[in-house]
Amino acid sequence: MTDLIEIARVGSPHGLKGRMRIIPYGDSFERFSRYSHLIIGLNGPPVRIIGAEKRRGFYIIALEGYTHISQVEHLKGEVLFVKNDQLEGLKEDEFYWKDILGLKVIDIEGTVLGEVVDIFSTGSNDVYVVDKTKQYLIPATKDVIREISPEKGCMTIDSSLLEGLLD
Repeated sequence: MTDLIEIARVGSPHGLKGRMRIIPYGDSFERFSRYSHLIIGLNGPPVRIIGAEKRRGFYIIALEGYTHISQVEHLKGEVLFVKNDQLEGLKEDEFYWKDILGLKVIDIEGTVLGEVVDIFSTGSNDVYVVDKTKQYLIPATKDVIREISPEKGCMTIDSSLLEGLLD
């Protein structure tokens, strides 16, 4: 099992000095700014982060050794990882996306809807994509999500609040 955790995707270059836009996968900027190194792609070496700033919906980062646009243009679409040991502990009822992906989703009446196959952030909350074929979109809000239990391998939701979204 890999100890790499997917945390963002490279967008486009930003300026001429090798900085790049990245689209984070749900991490807060405060948490992201504490990472010391990123790994570009599954086989890349760790690269030290030398600068990061938050913009609306994305971050701009500077990495050690990347000083010109020509060094980052080809990275668009690459996935960024951190090593598992860089992750901080979370508060109760907080989860990393890696812990939610693959969970079985069950409504409070016991109906199995499928498993979480993707997650995306809307800014105000995350959205869980459940079932590859039907692609139910479940908002990650306290009123909809009743329980998340990675230990049990499942998530319980109140589907009565999603009337019309699960048809």
